[in-house]
Amino acid sequence: MRKVLVVSYSFPPVGGAGVQRPVKFVKYLRDYGWEPVVLTVSNPSVPVIDTSLIKDIPDGVTVYRARTLEPSYAQKQEFIASGKNLKSRIKSLVKKLVTPLMLPDSQVLWWPGLMFKLIRVIWRERPRVLFVTAPPFSTFLPVVFLGKMLGVPVILDYRDEWVFYRAQLENAIKHSLARRLDTIFERYAVMQCTAFTAANKSYVNSLCSAYPEISPDKATVITNGFDEDDLNFKETVGVVHGGNMPITLVYAGTVWKATSLSNFVTALKNLLKMDPALRSVLRVKVFGRVVDSEQEYLQNPDLTGVLRMFGYVEHADLMEETMAADVLVLTLSDLPGAEKIITGKVFEYMATGKQILAIVPEGETKDLLSRNYNKLSLVDANDLDGVRNALADIVSNILVIRKTSGTDVSSFSRKELTHTLARVFDKAEEVYAL
Repeated sequence: MRKVLVVSYSFPPVGGAGVQRPVKFVKYLRDYGWEPVVLTVSNPSVPVIDTSLIKDIPDGVTVYRARTLEPSYAQKQEFIASGKNLKSRIKSLVKKLVTPLMLPDSQVLWWPGLMFKLIRVIWRERPRVLFVTAPPFSTFLPVVFLGKMLGVPVILDYRDEWVFYRAQLENAIKHSLARRLDTIFERYAVMQCTAFTAANKSYVNSLCSAYPEISPDKATVITNGFDEDDLNFKETVGVVHGGNMPITLVYAGTVWKATSLSNFVTALKNLLKMDPALRSVLRVKVFGRVVDSEQEYLQNPDLTGVLRMFGYVEHADLMEETMAADVLVLTLSDLPGAEKIITGKVFEYMATGKQILAIVPEGETKDLLSRNYNKLSLVDANDLDGVRNALADIVSNILVIRKTSGTDVSSFSRKELTHTLARVFDKAEEVYAL
């Protein structure tokens, strides 16, 4: 069987939404004639760990790990936290001096270990294709460079958009030099790679617009999706409740400015003020990491007994919670570039067959839901009254919602999407051999 080397910083036991895409590809590639070999980081500097995702790595798959020079995530948090003592001031000064040099992102500190291990793995495993997924986007550069040098075709995978990542990620460097270097680095990567895949069409359009010299034939859109195996407990928890059960709304995922729950929470408080009796009816559960800037409004005492935060939970437990919910909350802030995003969890949301309350701007996510799903309360990201009214409608129609089936979305299964990726590998191998 032909080998493909999958290079991904985000890989189990790292947790979070970004891990789903590479690990599910690895899970199903053998079905389409490709043996995955993985190269990832041995000491990831990440906020969450999820050991439940390890089960998705098939038996016998070789996983190599290369050490990064990054400080641990806990050490990063110490640098971010300011203090008045001398030690804290020194740390703050070091952060101000060093952080702007970490371009295009702090994972450049993985480069020494990555490049050393990458050469050894290519020499040992003899892969026919290199597949590298980002963010972090710094990972693209050494893989493309060594792939060209060693004569192995390279496929880049855009889980997110590089420009949006720079502009909106809280800890990303925002100065003009960083943006200029991004352009230089990205042009090099997309020009030198054999092909690239992207999570939605807008990313492809943006790349072809920014770099007209790129042939659109290089690009393949492979959306995110859902894994049927993650829903295998559906029959045990997907019970239709009667009208007297509390109405449970679940939000799953990181809460940061791009997915802020601020407007949802404001609308919820307004609804409870208008109808206090709903306090005994509504239950909102928030699962996922909440960044510091989003904490305060979620801890509002006005929502005591209604809204609870559970923090990050393992993916298997999260899927069980979503299957037991009545309504799944999806948010996307109206930020520049957000119109090009399709949030990864939307596919798992649709696969559950549950009602989705989508508070999103015009763009890819709204279009995807409108075209493909029926159990949908769709509200503009800035329409507070619309969110409040949607919540009220959900309460009024909960019996119908609980009995209605969701649209079949099997075309977004991870296995089918991996088939598309395998065809990209097939083509790259053929083109490179010419």
